[in-house]
Amino acid sequence: MNRTKRILCGAMTAAMIMGLTACDEETPVNSSGSAGAPQVEAPSTTTSASTTADPDENAPTDAGIKEIGTDTYTPDGNSGKIVWLGYYDLETDGSASEQYKIFTSDLYGGQIEYVSTTSGSEYFEKLATMISSDDSPDIVRYEWQSFPTGMSKNMYEPLDGEIDLTSPLWSEMADVAENFAYKGKHYYFPYRITTNFALNYNKKSLEEYALPDPYDLYKENNWTWDTFKQLLIDWCNADDKHIGYAGEGAMSFIATTGTTLVKVQKDGTAKNNIGDINVSRAMDFCQELYRNGLTHQGELGDWVSPQTWADNSDRLLFLGMNPEWTYGAAAKQVQDKKGVEDDICNTVSDFAFVPFPRDPSADKYYIAYDTFGYMVAKGAKNKKGAIDWINLNRVYETDENINATKRKEAVDPEPVYYTSGKYEGYQKWALVWDENQYDLWQDMMDPTKFSFVFDDCWGFNDDLKTVCNTVLFDPLFRGESFTKLSAEYSPVIDSIING
Repeated sequence: MNRTKRILCGAMTAAMIMGLTACDEETPVNSSGSAGAPQVEAPSTTTSASTTADPDENAPTDAGIKEIGTDTYTPDGNSGKIVWLGYYDLETDGSASEQYKIFTSDLYGGQIEYVSTTSGSEYFEKLATMISSDDSPDIVRYEWQSFPTGMSKNMYEPLDGEIDLTSPLWSEMADVAENFAYKGKHYYFPYRITTNFALNYNKKSLEEYALPDPYDLYKENNWTWDTFKQLLIDWCNADDKHIGYAGEGAMSFIATTGTTLVKVQKDGTAKNNIGDINVSRAMDFCQELYRNGLTHQGELGDWVSPQTWADNSDRLLFLGMNPEWTYGAAAKQVQDKKGVEDDICNTVSDFAFVPFPRDPSADKYYIAYDTFGYMVAKGAKNKKGAIDWINLNRVYETDENINATKRKEAVDPEPVYYTSGKYEGYQKWALVWDENQYDLWQDMMDPTKFSFVFDDCWGFNDDLKTVCNTVLFDPLFRGESFTKLSAEYSPVIDSIING
């Protein structure tokens, strides 16, 4: 694109945005699709906070603190210092930086000390060491092995009586929080439901072969195992080089039956469901996909990333992966391939996603989900401040004004320009969400729209994770017999979850 077209494009975008009723100094959406909170005109129950924290020098020049409602939770301004043990800095991380600003403002009166660690087993080793030496952090991130393993090892403080699940702030998350109750106690109050996996696809690829759009099938309540399989067949029959499905293993298909491979009970014991009829039925369906040549069998390498899929979406129809990450990463990959000369002007991506298909025999539309949230470490010195932080994140997640502006920033982001260098004055590229896709993504995190299923097989140790990966991936992508794997690994699962 030449310079004249660049300037025209920027002018047209600016003119379009000026014609809208926009909020002041909005933070543009980033390449992953997440956006900062808005600066909005607040209702009477909203309090404005201010801070002296310096913004990231590479961030947009919006140093102001966003206004957040205080009607569902009113801080007392004395949160104090809390210690955060994590593998990223809350102050600079895009998913928490705005909450950090609010927490460290006069509104909450808090401070956050960052203790760095790596993720995985080292994270839990560091936490155990700090607890045993009476140097506990105050807040830690929920990890898959926090439930039930971390809870069984007494690594967290119970929060019963500290957070009210019947309150307007938390009532919609009550059922989700109950799913993580351990031996009658509540250690984890997730503030956000997140999509685990979805079926990502390129609309243009389907249009080329006059095949139905899965989004339309979903809206018609006709997106089922059967229509999914038929679409794979039609796609693969259209060209010998076509690949039907890659990515996530069979867990998401099992989830659509309303069942999980492993389920932790209320009393803390765990149940091995590998022999459950619904698990077997879902695995039979996955094995059939393999036998019909409808799944990825190494044609694009061992693991297909969103970037690899973006480069091959004319061959690979569906990538089962986290949609928030995939939607943005695939669009950015296409943009990057064009080079920086074309790295301007926001356009809606041709990529799309839908939930995994509904099990036609299930009583509801079930999908796998994940959660995000924080826990209070055992022996925390500032439990009150930690609870303030947890409540703040729930307020931020549910504030109507913030969510309205998040949506606008996603589907109609403000232009951001290079401020120096060769391209000074030119508009930077930013992901623009399709409105239907953004709303579907929000629906897929709404417990009133879907019935959520979470598999507890990730919550024990790396050995069980390896076993589950073998059981869930090999029949779908390598043609292994699930019946054989089930017989071989069921006793192993029992020994781990009952050990």
